[in-house]
Amino acid sequence: MTDFEPPVRGVGDLPRSIEPPRDLWPGVSRRLPGWRRRLLLTVGALAAAASIAVMLWARGPLVDTTVMSGTPRISRAGVTTDDSSRARLTLSIGDITVEPGSDLRVVAIGPQEQRFALRRGTISARVLAPPRVFVVETPATVATDLGCAYVLQVDSLGNGLLRVTAGQVELATGGRLVIVPAGAVASIRAGFGPGSARREDAPAALVRALDAVDFGSREGGAVDSALDAARVEDALSLWHLLSRVSPGAREKVYDGLARLVPPPDGVTRDGVIAQNREMLDLWWNYLPGTGYRK
Repeated sequence: MTDFEPPVRGVGDLPRSIEPPRDLWPGVSRRLPGWRRRLLLTVGALAAAASIAVMLWARGPLVDTTVMSGTPRISRAGVTTDDSSRARLTLSIGDITVEPGSDLRVVAIGPQEQRFALRRGTISARVLAPPRVFVVETPATVATDLGCAYVLQVDSLGNGLLRVTAGQVELATGGRLVIVPAGAVASIRAGFGPGSARREDAPAALVRALDAVDFGSREGGAVDSALDAARVEDALSLWHLLSRVSPGAREKVYDGLARLVPPPDGVTRDGVIAQNREMLDLWWNYLPGTGYRK
């Protein structure tokens, strides 16, 4: 018999009552060549480690999660709540409360980005981190934290509302960009993305006009209605309209915004009409309640 020939001859003739002694392995181990013994031990250790890793992956959530009420489904993939359950995710940069009837998935957790996907439902987030570390995807837009606290609500199609209570949040879909500061809200529509930011107490006429421009097929008289209804504190809504309307209507919006909040030095009419990004951002910093933006 060679070193690699299995010792199976005659095994079938042995009585089945024969059992190896429990201390057989030490003797066998000593008779094995060194490399073969090390190989068996290494394979066994790797198999055990793999089994433990699979168990931890299947059972443990990726983010520390606390049940607040009911019986939410918590897994490494995320949290799903029914109509009577709530859960809280504790992050290194803040926390997320998952409200009833929600499905929140974990996309990535790392030092540079903590990304989630809200498929449906409502979350309340409080974040203390550098801008753009905390990101939440929805079916119709992406919410990027700029250092804030907010409530985000969407249905399974992506229709919903963002309400910011501290800091600022950026909503982006394709080429559409919306900045929502504290005390403001923005509607979200499937097929369009985010609408213009507006104050929570914005006049109803202004809200209707913004919706007509943001989610309608024509500007019509909506621009005039928005300009007539806007107060000084609604300047942020007119600022957003500058990038939503046609070049002809943009001149009218510029004039209306300039009456409410005169443009600072360095911001020109021609530059804003041409959508100069630096000028737009500079003017934003002078609008009531918007906060600083580079």
